[in-house]
Amino acid sequence: MKTIADAQSFLDQNEQLSIWYAAYEGTEEAVLYANPLFCETFGHTLEGVLERKRYHLINPPETPAATIEQYKSEDREAIQLGYFLQRSGIEAGKDILVLKIRFDQGIIGMFKIIDSNDPAPTNAPRDLDADFRSVIESLQADILD
Repeated sequence: MKTIADAQSFLDQNEQLSIWYAAYEGTEEAVLYANPLFCETFGHTLEGVLERKRYHLINPPETPAATIEQYKSEDREAIQLGYFLQRSGIEAGKDILVLKIRFDQGIIGMFKIIDSNDPAPTNAPRDLDADFRSVIESLQADILD
């Protein structure tokens, strides 16, 4: 799979990860795909996500501008290095695991909420759980090396 159009039906079937695709032209992102779980997580329809396009419009209105800039910085890192991986605490007992991989003209981003007590992956995508690995292996297996 080389384009988001090729990958869309595969990504739509993933019920464990919130997944989106953001293309870049210069510094401007345009969200061109979101799977059903992503749409549900953010409370938008797919049409609503695609209409909004920009992170600051898709995320809740109270999301700080610095957070939106952080997302874009992570995207740039994924484009430059091939991937971006981060685990952060979001509330007692829950962490968010975010993986972004370079794909087509931008990034495919994925996240899921995990138990804070789950063992932490290393900074290598090959050590991620099966949900993330199945997407990586289908889209960009070379970053697992």
